[in-house]
Amino acid sequence: MKNFLKNIAYDFGYIFTNYFIAYIPFWSIRKLLYKAEGMKIGRGSRINMRCIVMAPYRITIGSNTLINEFCVLDGRGKLNIGNDTSVSMYAKVYTATHKSYSESFEYITKQTVIKDNCWIGASAVVMPGSVIEDFTIISVNSVFKGESKCGEIWMGIPAKKVRKRQTMDKYKLKNNIWWR
Repeated sequence: MKNFLKNIAYDFGYIFTNYFIAYIPFWSIRKLLYKAEGMKIGRGSRINMRCIVMAPYRITIGSNTLINEFCVLDGRGKLNIGNDTSVSMYAKVYTATHKSYSESFEYITKQTVIKDNCWIGASAVVMPGSVIEDFTIISVNSVFKGESKCGEIWMGIPAKKVRKRQTMDKYKLKNNIWWR
């Protein structure tokens, strides 16, 4: 009975977060509800509509960070996203998976970290346990797993380092939203 009630509570929370909060057209209300669920969101940051958020109470987002529409943010294994970072449309950031070689399809979680001034391209996938250092770009449609170094550009499936990023100056991401 205890597991049944726990599953009902989890399902209700998932449905409320992803089929109610995610469709509220006003950021200030969505932000208030995400924070009420335990998500830490820095000043000037924004999560656009229609994002899937799992375990919001284990997600921390820094200041001036933009999460665009249709993204997936998985907090089950703990997710930290730094300041002035852009996560483009349809990008997915995971912190949980299953062991493919496990006979019981064992469920595992690993903390995922995206640091400051990063750019996660449209439809990119960041796998559980990844650490993306400052100024790193994960290119469009790439699948990144592992650790980057500061200022690298990664692309492909699986993502490979292709070159260093030209800028290493800290910048402030401008969301250009006048009603914040």
